[in-house]
Amino acid sequence: PTDGHAPFQTMTQSTLLLERDSKYGTNRRALQPQKTDPGYARMHQEFDDPRLFFFDGRLWVLYRNGPLFGYNEQIHNPIHFEEVQEGDAVDGDVKFVAYVKASETVRVCCGRNIALISDETVINSDKEWTANPTLRALTWVDPVTVVDVDLAGVAVKMKDRRLLELEQPFSDQQPPGHRRLGGESQSPKSNIHGTNGYMVPLPSSGELLGLAHFHRPEHRQASDYALHGHHYTHSFFTIARDSGGSFKLKRLSNEFAFRSMSTHSASDADIIQFASGLDVVGSDNNGQLIISYGINDCEGAVVAMPMEKLQQMLVEVEQGQEVVDLMQRIQT
Repeated sequence: PTDGHAPFQTMTQSTLLLERDSKYGTNRRALQPQKTDPGYARMHQEFDDPRLFFFDGRLWVLYRNGPLFGYNEQIHNPIHFEEVQEGDAVDGDVKFVAYVKASETVRVCCGRNIALISDETVINSDKEWTANPTLRALTWVDPVTVVDVDLAGVAVKMKDRRLLELEQPFSDQQPPGHRRLGGESQSPKSNIHGTNGYMVPLPSSGELLGLAHFHRPEHRQASDYALHGHHYTHSFFTIARDSGGSFKLKRLSNEFAFRSMSTHSASDADIIQFASGLDVVGSDNNGQLIISYGINDCEGAVVAMPMEKLQQMLVEVEQGQEVVDLMQRIQT
C-alpha cells in the first residue's frame, strides 16, 4: 500500500511451475528431463513453505521438496516469467506464466527454514548498503550460523544467457553440513527456527532483521492437535558482523503470537501460525513492517506494524550471547 493504510490487493496471479530441462531430485524418485516441442515440459511440483527473495537482480523462490530432495535440504531457484499472449490463455485472467528450471536448482544443507542474505552494509559513516556478490544463508538462529551458498554455476547462466542451451544437471554430491539437524551436537541450544526467507537490512543500525519461531513439541510427530508442530510463538531477532567479521546475534524480542482473525476466538491465537514474509516499507525507524503468515496450514494473512514498535520490542543482547542463554522457564 502506498499510503501505509490501504489494504493489499491481488493484481494478478499464476501457479508456479517446474520446467523439466534437467534431472530434478537426489533420490530414486528424481524426475528426469522431459523434452517437448518446443522446449521442455512444465508441471506442477511440491514447493513446500515457499518464500521469495531478491539476488543478483532476480527474484528467487526458496522452498523444500521432501519427496525428491529429502527434508534436510532447502532448495532455491530463480523465477522466470513469460507473458501470456492474447488468445493463448485458458483462463482470460492469466497474464503471465511463472516457472523455475530444474537445471537452476540450488541446494543448501543443513538447517531449519534457512534465510538468505543478499544485501550487506558497507561499514562507513553513512552505513551504506550494497548488493552482496556472494549469496549467504543463515542456516541456524541458535547458534547464529551463516554459510556461503554455492550457486553451482547458476549465477554464470544468469549472466550469460547463451549458456542456457548447454545447461548441465546440478551435482548430486551432498553439500557439507553445518551444525546439526538430529541433535548430534552436545552444545546447549534452543529449539528456535528461522521462518522468513530473506534477512531484511536495517540501514540505520547496520543489522539484518529476521523472524523466528518455536513450536510445541519440538519433534515433528503427529499429535491430537496437528500433523507436526503446534502452538507456535514467534520472535524477532537481528544479526550483525562483529569486529572480526563474523555474524553474531545482536538483538532479540520476547515471544509473541498473532491474534486470531476468527470471530470465534478473537481473544486467542491460532495453534499453527507460520510467518514467512517480512519486509519494511519506508524507513526502518518510522516506516511500516509488513509480515505475511500462514494460518493452520490452510489460509494466509498479512499484517503491518509500525517500525517504532519493532524497535521497542528488540532488546540488545550481551556480546557472545545466543538465544539459549536468554531463555527462561515460565513460572506458574
